[in-house]
Amino acid sequence: KQWYQRRVAITAGADFVEKVRECTEVVYEVLLNKDVQRSGCPVLLFCNKQDEEMARGATAIKTAIERELTTLNNTANNTLSDDSGSVRVLGTVNENIRFDKLGNAVTSVEGTSIGSQTDISQLKSWIATL
Repeated sequence: KQWYQRRVAITAGADFVEKVRECTEVVYEVLLNKDVQRSGCPVLLFCNKQDEEMARGATAIKTAIERELTTLNNTANNTLSDDSGSVRVLGTVNENIRFDKLGNAVTSVEGTSIGSQTDISQLKSWIATL
């Protein structure tokens, strides 16, 4: 299978607030990838480090990334173009990005990948659906 048939973006739920922009940029690039779009492959946001006290949950992270994607999308529309001179954006410009409105199914799940409280059951369940 090709590399783009399944994509997983991992973010640390505990320090997400400091890394929201970086995480969003990775998700944006994945979702804008022509092969990813063409294949319609599902994308997973794995919200790691859920065992830490200040960890953000999957719903909060998903909402924050959608909000940041909207900002990135509008900025890209106003300033950037690819080599052909056209602008590539997600969804409709000047509308809020929502994962459920994109061509690729985007799912967010929680877990802890390392340590005594390791729990990747939601990740395994997502993989089992592929």
